[in-house]
Amino acid sequence: MHLTNGDGEPHRLIPRVALAGAVLMVMLTSVAAYLRLSAAGLGCEPWPACYAQGMQSSDAGERPRHPVARVTHRVLASGVGAAVVLIACLSFIARPRQGRTRWLSLLVLALTVALASLGRATPGSTSPAVALGNLPAVALGNLLGGMAMTALLWWMAWQPRAHTILDPGTQRWLARGAVVLVLLQVSLGALISTTHAAPACPALSLCTQPAIEGPIALHTAHRIAAATLVVVAGALAMLLFRQGGRARRLALALGALLVLQASAGALMVGLAFPLWLGVAHNIGASLVLLASVSAARA
Repeated sequence: MHLTNGDGEPHRLIPRVALAGAVLMVMLTSVAAYLRLSAAGLGCEPWPACYAQGMQSSDAGERPRHPVARVTHRVLASGVGAAVVLIACLSFIARPRQGRTRWLSLLVLALTVALASLGRATPGSTSPAVALGNLPAVALGNLLGGMAMTALLWWMAWQPRAHTILDPGTQRWLARGAVVLVLLQVSLGALISTTHAAPACPALSLCTQPAIEGPIALHTAHRIAAATLVVVAGALAMLLFRQGGRARRLALALGALLVLQASAGALMVGLAFPLWLGVAHNIGASLVLLASVSAARA
């Protein structure tokens, strides 16, 4: 049995499987965000006195909540795992040899194994390591690893044209900078949620305290990084928009996602951190990351 598409060439099937894997990863990270944020008590009543109480039930050994979401998370994770294994197999049997794709597939496979191991230490797991799930480092590793997998799969799925739309100078560096800034934003957001620092800065302006420490520092860094991302990705979008054609379509997508993501972040603070908006903010981060990767790949 040969793993090929209708053209009989395995390497042509790799981008399609990678695209399916990237879509599954966006869904997976969204469900994971819902589980993480609901376990922390985001948007609970009465707010914020009830915040972080959800974690205590997990520590006390009570039955985990959200069974449907947990089953969905495992089904999606299994689908991603199958896609990653298939990509690795296709990259090794492809003719002509896909050297770069092969190394990327092995990297994604290694990330999959690492995330599966971290998954055993998350709240609600039956593993003896469940207590580790509440550590910020574990949640941060899960989230960053998931975002990195999403970006790599999207990179493999993106088929650049014969002529690139980015110049090798300013535009290319802006695109790469946007990717780095999105990952930084994801890291800071994960630390805010896992350290239960959401209520520490309830105003839309920068937190002004006598001493910038702990939760206040996280909020300040998150908002400064958000402003920097808007400037960098916004500048990239404007440069792409001037080129017209395919570059203009990419610019419009990136610009629209930036506006929606910034609006969601502001509304989260204004509406006292509702759970649904927190999940939407996480989805927005994934989509901005994919748009930035598309620009870097174009």
